[in-house]
Amino acid sequence: MIRTGSTALPTPVPAPDPMTSEYWDAAAAGSLVLPRCRACREVFWYPRPHCPLCGADGVEYVPAVGRGVVYTFTVVRRAGGAWGEAAPYVLAMVTLPEGVTVSANIIDTPHGRLRIGLPVRAVFERGSADSPAVLRFTAAGAEKAP
Repeated sequence: MIRTGSTALPTPVPAPDPMTSEYWDAAAAGSLVLPRCRACREVFWYPRPHCPLCGADGVEYVPAVGRGVVYTFTVVRRAGGAWGEAAPYVLAMVTLPEGVTVSANIIDTPHGRLRIGLPVRAVFERGSADSPAVLRFTAAGAEKAP
């Protein structure tokens, strides 16, 4: 899912390069992909030209489920620049079923509903129609807060 300018969060403009262009192309289509080592077949995060687990060269991108659970989070109430204007906002570490943990904002979820273990789903958001899509998460389904 791709949304344009739907939250007050700043959407940084990434600088895709040959190592990350496949990730950004998938993000532009609303899909989450993860780097995987061609040698040991392990998925890892963040994209880099060699496997951090076995050291081999050769990385491919594989589709991710696009869901995860909140590993930890913080509600940022004070920040500088454009992020300060968007406060309060949530920054979380989300563990994906593929075995990696990524950092991203949680959006469209009341802060009182947030908890460790909350199921979330990936969404991509653009600051404007011509900017790259940035990974964010939102609460999955209609789970009720405890």
